[in-house]
Amino acid sequence: MSDSGFVIATAPQFGFERTVLSHGWLMLSPFSWDDESGTLSYVFQSAAGAVLCLRMRAAAGGVAVDSPDCKLASAGLRAEVASAVRRMLNLDWDLSAFYAAMKAHPGYEWLMAQRRGRILIAPSLWEDLAKVLLTTNCNWAQTVNMCRQLCRLGAPHPRVRDCYAFPKAEGIAALEFEAFAARVRAGYRSAYLHQLARKIAAGEVNLDAWLALDGDDFFRAVKSLKGFGDYAAGTIARMVGHFDRIAIDTACHAMFAERHNGGDKGSEADIKAHYQRFGRWRGLVMWMDIMRHHGA
Repeated sequence: MSDSGFVIATAPQFGFERTVLSHGWLMLSPFSWDDESGTLSYVFQSAAGAVLCLRMRAAAGGVAVDSPDCKLASAGLRAEVASAVRRMLNLDWDLSAFYAAMKAHPGYEWLMAQRRGRILIAPSLWEDLAKVLLTTNCNWAQTVNMCRQLCRLGAPHPRVRDCYAFPKAEGIAALEFEAFAARVRAGYRSAYLHQLARKIAAGEVNLDAWLALDGDDFFRAVKSLKGFGDYAAGTIARMVGHFDRIAIDTACHAMFAERHNGGDKGSEADIKAHYQRFGRWRGLVMWMDIMRHHGA
């Protein structure tokens, strides 16, 4: 182990590239993905305020983490970075029960064979909530642009131009709404995002406590936020390990039509009925189907 980086050990069931490609988050600032080198980068802001670029790659028995900006020498910084990486790659998920359950469903052998099941997420629930909100009622290109604009409100990298960490909720809350909306250009979503940031900053929403909730209570907590309906709440729930909800959007309809319904996109009821047989894993199976449909 060198001062410039370290390796986080992972379970044999973990697949680095499959996890990174499991979600469109790799295309949203401050993530970036270099397919040629197999490197996932993330602009990270430490608790002390330092902004650095983390690089993650597959390594023998784990994930190699380093930074071109500084030596990750101190135990405190290494622990902080390791915690962020573990959450981003969902390294603490044990998928053994998932793979065992899927043996009862012919045609899904690829899930275990390809070590699929984990989902790339952000280091914080705040960032995931913000990004999910920016996927609602718009196309993907708009989401990418809105996330880029939002990131420009975060702390800048000290040496790399146009490179920013994801903004803290407290920073967004401190901005006047009109100035915030003009910078992000997220339409009606700006008001919901600004309100969420203010609630977090004021202590009215405790996201750490939310992570300890069971699936139903977590889903209800997310739905209590303005702008978060069944799709958004189900998406967030899946990202933190609650898989018993089906979050249906246009990507889901497209996949279902081609793979399961003879070209007919079907109704939401049709999609829910199809995935009901997977029980508590239905939301995860549906998402893996969507990712496979997209070639990930």
